[in-house]
Amino acid sequence: MVGLIGADVATVTSAVALSGDQIQSVKKLLRKKLNSSFEIEVVIDPTVLGGLKIYAGGHLIDYTAKSQLRTMRADIDRIAESQEGFGAGAFISGEIGAFRPKPNIAETGMVTQVGDCIATISGLQSAQSGELLRFDSGIYGIAMNLNFDSIGAVLMGSDAKVKEGDYVWLTGKVAEVPAGDAMTGRVVDALGQPVDQKGPIEYTVTRTIEKIAPGVVERAEVSKPLQTGIKAIDAMVPIGRGQRELVIGDRQTGKTALCVDTILNQKGEGVLCVYVAIGQKASTVARVVKTLEDRGAMEYTTVVVSTASDPISLQYLAPYTGCAIGEYWMEAGKDVLIVYDDLSKHAVAYRALSLLLVRPPGREAYPGDVFYLHSRLLERAACMSPRYGGGTMTALPIIETQAGDISAYIPTNVISITDGQIYLEAELFNHGIRPAINPGFSVSRVGGSAQIKAMRTLSGALRVELAQYRELSSFSQFGSDLNQDTRERLNHGERVVEIFKQAQYSPVPVEYQVIILYMLTKRYLSDTRVEHVHLTEREFTRHIQRNHGDIAREIKRTGEISPGLEARLKLVIEEFARDHKAFIDYVQVNYSDLADEISRNAQISADLRQRIRAVRDEYVEYKQKDAPDESGAPSRVHSPAAGERGGGS
Repeated sequence: MVGLIGADVATVTSAVALSGDQIQSVKKLLRKKLNSSFEIEVVIDPTVLGGLKIYAGGHLIDYTAKSQLRTMRADIDRIAESQEGFGAGAFISGEIGAFRPKPNIAETGMVTQVGDCIATISGLQSAQSGELLRFDSGIYGIAMNLNFDSIGAVLMGSDAKVKEGDYVWLTGKVAEVPAGDAMTGRVVDALGQPVDQKGPIEYTVTRTIEKIAPGVVERAEVSKPLQTGIKAIDAMVPIGRGQRELVIGDRQTGKTALCVDTILNQKGEGVLCVYVAIGQKASTVARVVKTLEDRGAMEYTTVVVSTASDPISLQYLAPYTGCAIGEYWMEAGKDVLIVYDDLSKHAVAYRALSLLLVRPPGREAYPGDVFYLHSRLLERAACMSPRYGGGTMTALPIIETQAGDISAYIPTNVISITDGQIYLEAELFNHGIRPAINPGFSVSRVGGSAQIKAMRTLSGALRVELAQYRELSSFSQFGSDLNQDTRERLNHGERVVEIFKQAQYSPVPVEYQVIILYMLTKRYLSDTRVEHVHLTEREFTRHIQRNHGDIAREIKRTGEISPGLEARLKLVIEEFARDHKAFIDYVQVNYSDLADEISRNAQISADLRQRIRAVRDEYVEYKQKDAPDESGAPSRVHSPAAGERGGGS
């Protein structure tokens, strides 16, 4: 075959046919340059002007005028840099006059087959695994398969411009992407190029997409919490800065929403965020970006996107690009959060690439190195020791399961790589428990080290209490004769479940989580009806913000509840409980439809929130005019305006 390693045929491309003497001259040149004899095959190409190209033995000898001009320009640029100042022009003129054409000889490959973003290349014996290759059309690729007589390369982009017979050159480099502070607030593709129509990125730093993860000596113990703003996670499955925590569950169970909430909660916390969308619909990614923009989170977030319509090669590269961007900040001593949404689609893209590269398939047709695909990515998340900058990169990879099967191939791989998992259960989600976190399967191997002291003290028993509630709840369905202890456990468990329900895109600061959990664990909610727990929580948070903000600030500053602060907090809760009971009675009597709507909706809409505030303000005004009776309930029923009265009497 023409152009294959070890073949004795050389391809000569020229604009005109060669004479016999010219062919002999070419043979003589090849014997001298390549120390081998070749038969000559001439290809006529009118676009080759001022010379010819010879491809033989995996090398390209370029005698064209274009090549000579390119060489001359490189020489002029080099001279201009070394001869700055007076006399440089004369020196360059002299060099141009002394310039003598000489052939450019470079190790060169040739495309023998291309399709589905995979190119098979002959030649390039010196290529290394993972090396960046440059094609005739300007497209780049990555050498993946190094066979005896060919190379399998993954194209970094569309294969529309690459065709059989194109030349390919080594670059001696691996793939790099832009990095640095200029990337914040931008949406980029898998090659780091902007796709948000905000103009080019003025970057000064690049990073290789592949890098060996930090070693044990360079790391420190994970000890600082990364607050997600989600009560169930921060209390039961805490995440530390530098940890790798898997988010796993069936589709449409709130995995992306949970991670987006975590990004939103980093506002003002000094954490830079990277969100990597792999194989998602473009409309889904656009919705996430709009959510981040509307809530001011794009100021500290970079979005790397490779949609389902992009080539599978870019879907394969996207998480490594996001990791390289975040890794730059980590090595600069900053805290980084990176979300991979999701690695199931990443594994599918890699499986497709491997099958196209004719690699032997294994379990579920995945290649044998699919574990290494994710381990080398997630191992780069770390908590660096102060000696190495003290930066952190926290990874939240997402895995989608099928029918809740967490024992499948890819889920078990990533579970074994990460430091814990948050399991979202479809059944809980469908029952209105959102976020649908299953505390039995969810775990954090960092644990209390990633919690402030106050949270660690209050949340210690919650996981056990929730597990007991679920077991007793199932048991109590078969009998009504329950002892007092069982009824109390069921009563408390119902309120734990309600407190852990949380509206989407509504992260709660850790100091307010501590206050709410204190009220819960000290049984101040035992007499509150289950359907009113959310309203009580919301009203109490609002009460603290308006009247006792110093309590929250003290908890945030110290991370604990001192004895003096606890005594004060008890008085505040007791005072609020008396007033709130009267308010609930007022709502039930005068606005029963509002009470029913509050009971039905765990997620309070903006309209419902505004209506609650209006009724609350009305109640405060009423309370100032009419003193309550001894029970604390309103002494008379308020008569709302026409159209406002609820269904109750």
